[in-house]
Amino acid sequence: MTRSRTFDVVDPRWRVPMALAAAAVAWAVLARVLPHGMPVGIVVLGAVLGSLTGLSAVGLVLVYRASRVVNFAQASLGSAAGVLAILVFISWGWNYFLCLVLGLAAASATGAAVDRLVIRRFFWAPRLILTLATIGLAQVLGGVELGLPSLFNQPLVTNSFRTPLSASFTLDPVLFTGNHVLILVAVPIVAGALAWFLTRTSLGVAIRAASENAERAMVLGIPVRRLSTVVWAVAGGLSALAIMLTAPIQALPPTVLSGPSLLLPALAAAVVARMEHLARAFFAGIGIGILQQVTFWTTSRSSATDVAFLVVIMVALLTQRDRLSRADDAAASSWVSAAEATPVPTELRDLPEVVWARRAVLATVAAAALAAPAMLSVSQVSLVGTVALIYALIGVSLVVLTGWAGQLSLGQFALAGVGGVVAANLLDGDTDLLLVLAGAWVGGAAGALLVGLPALRIRGLFLGVTTLALAVAMSTYFLNPSYFPEWLPSDLERPVVLTRFDLADETTLYYFTLLVVIAGAWAARNLRHSRLGRLLVAVRDNERAARARGIDATKIKLSAFIFSGGLAGVAGGLLVLALLTVGSGTFAAKQSFDAFSMVVVGGMTSVSGAVVGAFVLRWTQYAIGGSLQLIVTGAGVLALLLAFPGGVGQLLTSARDRYLRAVAARRGLVVPSLIADMALPEASAPPARRLEDLLGSRRAGEPSTVAEVEGLRREGAELRQRLEELERAVQRGPT
Repeated sequence: MTRSRTFDVVDPRWRVPMALAAAAVAWAVLARVLPHGMPVGIVVLGAVLGSLTGLSAVGLVLVYRASRVVNFAQASLGSAAGVLAILVFISWGWNYFLCLVLGLAAASATGAAVDRLVIRRFFWAPRLILTLATIGLAQVLGGVELGLPSLFNQPLVTNSFRTPLSASFTLDPVLFTGNHVLILVAVPIVAGALAWFLTRTSLGVAIRAASENAERAMVLGIPVRRLSTVVWAVAGGLSALAIMLTAPIQALPPTVLSGPSLLLPALAAAVVARMEHLARAFFAGIGIGILQQVTFWTTSRSSATDVAFLVVIMVALLTQRDRLSRADDAAASSWVSAAEATPVPTELRDLPEVVWARRAVLATVAAAALAAPAMLSVSQVSLVGTVALIYALIGVSLVVLTGWAGQLSLGQFALAGVGGVVAANLLDGDTDLLLVLAGAWVGGAAGALLVGLPALRIRGLFLGVTTLALAVAMSTYFLNPSYFPEWLPSDLERPVVLTRFDLADETTLYYFTLLVVIAGAWAARNLRHSRLGRLLVAVRDNERAARARGIDATKIKLSAFIFSGGLAGVAGGLLVLALLTVGSGTFAAKQSFDAFSMVVVGGMTSVSGAVVGAFVLRWTQYAIGGSLQLIVTGAGVLALLLAFPGGVGQLLTSARDRYLRAVAARRGLVVPSLIADMALPEASAPPARRLEDLLGSRRAGEPSTVAEVEGLRREGAELRQRLEELERAVQRGPT
C-alpha cells in the first residue's frame, strides 16, 4: 500500500544519516552566507548548551503526555533545588558532585510533591484550570528561589563560579572549560538512562501506555496517578540538572526575573516534536541551542533569538497542524472552565426585592469607584487605581477572546504593546486624545488580526504557546528602545481634555480611565448579548456543529480577535498615558501571565469577574513585595482554583442565587432553574467519575472502603429524589 505522507516513505534506518547530511549542507551554506560565518566553536557551544535545552524539552513532553497540559512551571520546577545546591557549594564549600546529587534529589522530591499536592487535585479539571495551576506553581517556586540567596548572604543573581573542573581548551572563538565537558558527558548518560527506563522497564512502559490514553489505562488497572508522580519527579530532576550545569558557565538570574523567555527555547523544541516524541524533542533542543548561539553571533543582540524562536514555533505549528493527534484535537474543546452565569429567572426578575437589590449593588460599586481617590494617596491612585483599571480592560478583552470565543491567548500584553506604540507616537505629535485612543484601538485590532490569521490553523494550548512567544519577542525585541528608538518616543506629556481637564493630575487621569473602562465593559456586554456574541459561544462550544448550520466560523473567530485586540490596544494606550513611557518593561511578557491569571481567577466568562480579579491582583502586588508576593499570589490562585474553579464569578453567582432562593421561598414561588442548581452535587467530581475512580482503584489492587461505596449510594438516592422533585415542579409550571 502506498504511503500518503512523504515522511513515512523514507526508510527509518536512513532518517538519521539523511538528517545529519542535511545539517552538514546547511552549515556549509550558512557559513558562506552569514556575515560572520558559522565558526566551529559557536556551533559546538550551541550544541552543548542546546543539549540542556533538549533535556528541559523532554520534561515538557513527558508532562504534556501525562497530563495534556503545557507545564509553564518547567523552568521553575527544579530552580529552587538547583539554586540551593549551588548556594551550598559556594557558601559552605561542600563537594561539587555531592551538591549536584543533592540538587537532583531535592528537585525530584519537589516534582513528586507538586504532583501529590496540586496536580492530582486537578486531575479531572479542564486543561485551562490546570494550565493556570502550573503558572501559579511557577510563581510559588520562583518566590522560594528568590528568597534563597538572602539566607546564604549571597547576591540575587548567581554569577558564574569556579568548579573543580578547571581544565580548558579553545575552539575559535570560544573558550571551553571542564564544565562544558561535564555537560557533554552527563547529558548523553542521562538521556540514555531515561530512554532505557521508558522502553525497558515495566514502570516506563506503563508511563508510555498511560500517556496515550489515561482513562483507558485506568480501566485496565494501571495506576495512572502514581505514574504521574514519577513523571513530575523526572521533570523536576531534568529541570534542576539543566540549571546546575549551566550555572558555572553563565550568570544565573532567578527564573521568575527572566520570565517566560527562559522557558521559550525548550517550548520551541517541544513544539517541533509535537509534544509527543521525546527523542525528537531532545535533538530539536540541540538545534535550538545552535540557532540561539548563531543568531547572537550574527546580530550581537540576545533578544533577536526570541524572534527566531517565534518563527520556529509558528513554522512548526503551521506545518504540523494536520498531524496533531486525536487526543489533542479532542482536548481543545475543554478550555472554558466556568459556565456562564445564568440570567435572573423571569419569575423573579421584576420583583421589587430583586430590582432594588440590583440597584443597591450598582450604587455601592459606583460610590466606591468614585470615592476611591479621596481615600487613597496620590501614588496609590496611580499605581493601584489607574493601573488596576487598565488591567481590568485587558481582562475584559481576554474574556471576549478566550472566555467567549475559546481562543487561548497568553500574549495579550503584546497586543496592548502595539496599541501603546501607536498611542505614544500620536501623543508625541500632539494629536487629540480621542484620536490617540482610536489609533490605539486600530493598532491593537490590526495586531490581533495578524495573530488571528495563523490562529485559524492553531488551537488550544498550541495557540497559547504561539501568543506567549509573540509576547516575549514583542517585549524583548520590538519594544526595545536600543533597537527601535524611532518608534518608541520618550518625554511624553499628558494632554488637557476639553480645555479644562488636565490629565497631568492623577485623580483626573483616574476618572478618565474609569470612563474608558466602563465604555469598554459596556461594549463587551453588548457584544455578548448580540447575535455575534451568541455565534461566538456556539463556535466555542461546538465548531463542527456550528459550521454544519452554515455559520462562518472563520469570520466569527477573526471578529473576536479584532474586537479583543482593539480593547487591549486601548488599554495599552492608557498605560502609556499613565506611565508616560513605552518600552520592554512597560509591556513585559510576564504581565500576560498576570492578565491570564486575573481573568481565570475572576471567572473566564464574566466581565465583572475580570474587573474584580484585576483589582485583587493589583492590590496584592502593591501590598506585598519581594519573594513573599509571588508565594502568596501563586498559593492564593491555587487555593481559589481548588475551592472555586469558576473563580470570583462563581462566588458572585452563588451569592446571587442564594439570595434569589430566599426571595422565592418568602414569596412561595417555585423556580425550576434554581431547584436544578441545588440538585447539582457539590462534591469535587460527579458521582459517575468517582465511581470510575473506585473501579480503577479496585483493578489496581487498591482497597476501597465501605464508607466510600455507601457515600456514593446515598448521593445517588438523593439525586434521584431531587430529580423527581424537579419533574413535579416542571409539570406544575410557574405558580
